[in-house]
Amino acid sequence: MDAPGQARRGESAESEQIALLSRQFRPALGRFFGKRVKEQHEIDDLVQDVFVRLVRKVQADGSQIVAGYVFQTAQSVLNDWLRKRQVRQSAAHEQLEVELPNLEDDATPERDLAGKQSLASATAAVLELPEVTRTIFLLRRLEGMRYADIAKRLQMPMSTVEKHMARAVAHLDLRLNGKS
Repeated sequence: MDAPGQARRGESAESEQIALLSRQFRPALGRFFGKRVKEQHEIDDLVQDVFVRLVRKVQADGSQIVAGYVFQTAQSVLNDWLRKRQVRQSAAHEQLEVELPNLEDDATPERDLAGKQSLASATAAVLELPEVTRTIFLLRRLEGMRYADIAKRLQMPMSTVEKHMARAVAHLDLRLNGKS
């Protein structure tokens, strides 16, 4: 028997198992996630993740799916989703207004070089910051973390985080723009 034929049969069996689980548990899982997730558009994906995990678990160890295990898996899927969401800080994103370059101008070697030099200057200025100040600046500006979350993570008062951030911004402004 060829490997592609086996793979197709495996996918077909997986699809059948997912369809069976969907008929049995989709409404209950929809309610489970609906009570816990504000983003209604995410619920179907979370439910599908539960089914995929269950089917893979059954295929891996040959066990049977027990109803209680379905909701244990659903809680695990929810925890993973919340953890990813927290890492991305999707609720804390600030709208950034960026002035886009004039697209009519063709890129020139001079503009390319100037961009590389600006990036090198900014990187050097960030690297000049003391380690704690640099960490706070990068967590805030690159990771999008809130001051309270940074303070908690670094185990320091929020006012200290704010002072480090102010120092970082002042230093970068001075180094990059010649202002203070």
